[in-house]
Amino acid sequence: MTDVAFEELGEGEPVLVLPGFPFGAYAFRWLAPMLATRFRTIVVDPTPFAGTGLKEQAAAVHDLLARLSLERVAIVAHGTGGGVAQLLAFGGADVDAMVLLDSVAFDAWPALPDDPAAALDEAHVEDLDRADAEAYLSPWSNDPEAYRRGRAALAGDGLMDLDAAMGAWERPVLLLWGEEDRVVPVGVAERLNDAIPASTLGLVPDSGHLLLDDAFASVGEMIVEYLRARYLRAPHDHGGITMLQLERRPPQIDLAPYEEDDGEPAPIDPSQQEVGPNA
Repeated sequence: MTDVAFEELGEGEPVLVLPGFPFGAYAFRWLAPMLATRFRTIVVDPTPFAGTGLKEQAAAVHDLLARLSLERVAIVAHGTGGGVAQLLAFGGADVDAMVLLDSVAFDAWPALPDDPAAALDEAHVEDLDRADAEAYLSPWSNDPEAYRRGRAALAGDGLMDLDAAMGAWERPVLLLWGEEDRVVPVGVAERLNDAIPASTLGLVPDSGHLLLDDAFASVGEMIVEYLRARYLRAPHDHGGITMLQLERRPPQIDLAPYEEDDGEPAPIDPSQQEVGPNA
């Protein structure tokens, strides 16, 4: 496979951005600069991957991490890029945290239309302006055959074998989904949330598969804050938003004294109470 094309922004701990087919890095045009205010942000261009399976893509991205000497990363991924993220995280790469946006998973594969313009129409709820639509479609307008190759390559490709690995993964995963996603339905989000012990699921109303277009004002800062708290493990910045700890802890993690069930509710000591990621 050709060397992975990518763009690098910002400084700090590395965050790998994995866009999906066929919408590409343009979906991250607002989030990537926001991430770059806190992180070394590496945005992979998935266009050259059209026509290759997720395992091949994951292997190529793994090689990129090695070339960049990145020993640990967080990943933000969308759509089929989320499938690549899962193969990396549950296949041995040192991934400290993940944010999956309307991600493929298991045996749930999008049946994209033959035409990329129809796929774009299916992917969003809010209307796109003409310039944004043209930017999304430009890779396929220039090379229509590449879209057909990419569409034909969509298949399970190893994701159906990850259930056991997911159940043993203790690192935090944030799942954000458009409630009206017609490409990867909400049921996939619920299955992922059930499979990954330390996951948090957020369903965003009036939003589709292109969540970062339909609801960026709602989810952009949330993603940065989640990574700051869960990946950097930084104390809460009172100038930002507050994230609550919603994920389920793996059963082997001890309960706090006030959480132990002895038949009677235990009195709560406020000094020991966990509140969000700042405890």
